[in-house]
Amino acid sequence: MIHLPLPTMDEIDIFERCVRAYPDDFSQEDLDEVLPIIAKLYADYHDCLTNQRIVDLKRSVEFGKFTGEKMKSFYLEQLVGRDGVCREEYNKLIASAPRKKCPMCSGSTATCLDHHAPKQTYYSFAISPKNLVPICTRCNEAKKNTMPDRLDKQFIHPYYDDFSKFSWFEMDFISKDPIEIIYRCKSNDHLKPEAQAKLKNHFTRLKLDELYGASAITIIEDMKETFSPYLEAKDWWAVEEDIKTCFDLVKRRPDSWEYALYSKLLTERWFIEGGFNNID
Repeated sequence: MIHLPLPTMDEIDIFERCVRAYPDDFSQEDLDEVLPIIAKLYADYHDCLTNQRIVDLKRSVEFGKFTGEKMKSFYLEQLVGRDGVCREEYNKLIASAPRKKCPMCSGSTATCLDHHAPKQTYYSFAISPKNLVPICTRCNEAKKNTMPDRLDKQFIHPYYDDFSKFSWFEMDFISKDPIEIIYRCKSNDHLKPEAQAKLKNHFTRLKLDELYGASAITIIEDMKETFSPYLEAKDWWAVEEDIKTCFDLVKRRPDSWEYALYSKLLTERWFIEGGFNNID
């Protein structure tokens, strides 16, 4: 996955601008009354996420004119809306994904924003930059409105979690002839149970096994074509060196499907010594 720096945008300023976009609905008095409440909620969000306790995040409640529907409309009209007063911030948040890669899967293109705590229930954070994460359509659809109120329903939060420094999932062969592979989350016993549950849920709910498996099997199919000249000469050294070269290109990203693929292939002598040909 891709760890992202915490947005530095002034979230209170964004809230104020959204409210002021509706002069017929909200007075200065309304704004003055709600700002301390919003500031406290935003601080609580940051505290819960910093301490890995999103399960303690309280569901939003309406206060005065600031109903759930109105709070959600701030996002849809003032951030997503082409003419919204905070459309620029929306674009900047999407663009914060390096190389436009979705930080949730690091495989597809980030095309929209996801409410890490879903706006249907946690609408107080509907326009908070810290709750808005760049995401691809595939992951956004898989995540949907999942409530983060149990350990087995957690997802990696790219702003607050960083699991990019080690390999926490793996690739394995479920059949060698014909070749069939599987990606799965490791046990990760060196982590706390809460982190283990989060990684497992993230991997399972986003169906990363399917995404990574499809990409990896294509690479193996290409290897069959690339390595075919080595078969007759049984030049297994050349095969291994080519795989090592591929691994060296991705070894700085231990939490990538490519790292899991090439590191596994380098341990499989049967694959190096001609097994790469066992794919339909």
